[in-house]
Parts: sequence; C-alpha cells; structure tokens
Amino acid sequence: MSKKITTVYLGPQHPGAPGNVGFKVLIDGERVLDIDLIPGYLHRGFEKMMEYRRWDMDLVMSARICVEDPDHVELTYTHAMEQIFGIEPPEKAQYIRVIIAEFSRLASHLLWMMHFAGPIAARYALSWAVAAREEILKWFDYVAGHRIYHHYIFPGGVRWDIPSDFKEKTLKVLKIIKPLIKDLEEGFFKHPVFIKRARDMGRLKPREAIELGATGPVLRGSGVAYDLRKTLKYDAYKYLDYEPPKGDYGDSYDRAMVRLKEMYLSIDLIEQALEKMPYQGPYRWRIPPVTIPLGEGIGRVESARGEFVAHIINYSSKSKRTQTPYRIKFRGPTWPHLTTVLKHIITNEEITVADLPVLIGSFDACPPDIDR
Repeated sequence: MSKKITTVYLGPQHPGAPGNVGFKVLIDGERVLDIDLIPGYLHRGFEKMMEYRRWDMDLVMSARICVEDPDHVELTYTHAMEQIFGIEPPEKAQYIRVIIAEFSRLASHLLWMMHFAGPIAARYALSWAVAAREEILKWFDYVAGHRIYHHYIFPGGVRWDIPSDFKEKTLKVLKIIKPLIKDLEEGFFKHPVFIKRARDMGRLKPREAIELGATGPVLRGSGVAYDLRKTLKYDAYKYLDYEPPKGDYGDSYDRAMVRLKEMYLSIDLIEQALEKMPYQGPYRWRIPPVTIPLGEGIGRVESARGEFVAHIINYSSKSKRTQTPYRIKFRGPTWPHLTTVLKHIITNEEITVADLPVLIGSFDACPPDIDR
C-alpha cells in the first residue's frame, strides 16, 4: 500500500452512481479501500406527510417512494391497511395483483438494465431494454390509465375491473417483450467482456448475505433461496407453481443473472395467472369511506429489489375511528445493500475504481426508498 491515500466523492451526479446518493470513497491508486454512503439528496419526508393526510391519499403518495417499482410499494401499504380493516381481497383481485406486481418487476429490471449497462459502455443493450419497457408502460396505461404511477392496487382488491380483452392484450405484450429479453441475454449477459468484468468480483457468501441484511436478488444471488412470494404466499402466488432463481457463487455476475432469470419467471407467472384467474366475480370489497378503525398492520412483499415493509399504526385517544394514520414506517431493501453489504465487499476484496460501477450496479439500488 502506498503512503498517499486519497478521498474522492462519487455522485450524486455521476454515471457510476445509482441515483440521488453519493459515496465517500477512500482509494490507494486504483484500489478502493473503503466507502461510505452519503444519502439525503432526495429527502422528501413522505412518512411524516402521511400522518397529515387521509389513508387513501397516502396510498397514492406511497408509490412515489420508488418510482422504478411503484406497485410493490402500493401492495405493501395495501397489505398493512387490509390487516387493520380485517379484510382479504377477492380471488380475482389476488390474481390481478400478481399480474400487476410481476409487470412492475419486469419494468424495474429492464430499467435496471439501462442503468447497469450504460456506465460499463454496453450502451447497445439500452435499446432492447427501453423497447421492452415501453411496451409494459403502454400496457399499464391500458389497464390503469397511467404509465409510471398506477394507483391500481387498493385495500379490498383493485380500483376497477379489468378490460374485456385483458387476456388477449396481455399475452400480446408478453409475445413482444420475450424476444427482446432474449436479445439482452445473448447480446449482453453472455458477452465475454461483461462476464470478464462481473465474474469473480464482489463475492458475497450466503451467511454474509444473511448477516448483512441482504434481501431479494442480492440474497438469492448468493445462493439463498428466500423469496417472500414463496414464504408468505400472499395474494395469488399461493396458487402458482414456480421456483425463484438463485446464484451459485454470489458475485456480481450471479446477482445480474438472477435478475435476468427473474424476468423470464415474471413472464411465466403472468401467463399462469392469466390461465387460472376467475374472470367473473368481484374485483374489490367495499370498505368504509374515509375513516379507518384503530389497529396495527404490517405488510411485507418481495419487490424487485428485495423485501419491502410497511408498518402502519392507527391510534387515537379521542375516537374509535380516524381519517389519518398515527404513524407509517417503510423499510426498503436499498439501505443495507449500499451500506453494510457494499462496505463488507470493498473492505474484504480487492476492488478497483473501474469495478465500482459494476459492483454498485449489481445491487440495483433505488435511492428514493432511503430518503422517505
């Protein structure tokens, strides 16, 4: 090690940074010795604002916590609120939620491809990812009336019924995006340059991943087959047949490959749901307007990046029902991935400055879910 250690700052406006965060990086020549996350560039105070708005308004606000995967945040909030109301959505709504959630996962993984491939000079991959994601955004507009934030999942079910040609339109979208994902697999994931840059770099062993708080594709990339869709069997996932993919070695390549395999899995889950879903029957149970009963609810879902949690406490000493929740707390998967996991890898492995975009990108961070 040389005698001259340099401190540099990466982000928040840098192609190698994952968004609205920065990093304080300690380097010796080209080797990264240590790294610390600098959040706070996008602090919006959503949790506090939700205490002063009606619970149905809070659902709309919750989606803004992670623009890349908004439906899973809505679903987390909805599950917690349904516990307070003491209701379970109709079976038809449970299947619709799975389809919405898996399209959200697909759109999120494709957006990750855009952020991941660009900084490592694989800009050709962006075209396939953008083309596939655009089809999904148009599908969301067709179903929910919005491209980015959808506000379609709602306590008691979904906001409105699906269109009459829902199955045909959905299968058509899947038919378009399948070959584009195949192009990504052949042209990017199997490219020798990407394999050389990602393989054997940023390894995270199974026990380390668990102890450091990793979830989602980061945890499964380390070979731990833990997925809340299988563990909790929420909504219609309990009716579907699947096995979440996992890695073998736990490096940056495995974490990336898990997301590729999850894209294919999402397509399969949507196709299963389309075949098994009852197209007749209610899509939502009516719940009392405006006010909510006193109570406490915890929602946990497997989002595109890992475990997302919503904890809602509704308490008032003056009445039995209120319009605004007493306290809402969200916990997203990004914080441990960009703190404990990232620091552990860098302090225990020889990581260079050129490795950083691949390593950080392999976590697929969503910084807004830190600044809540």
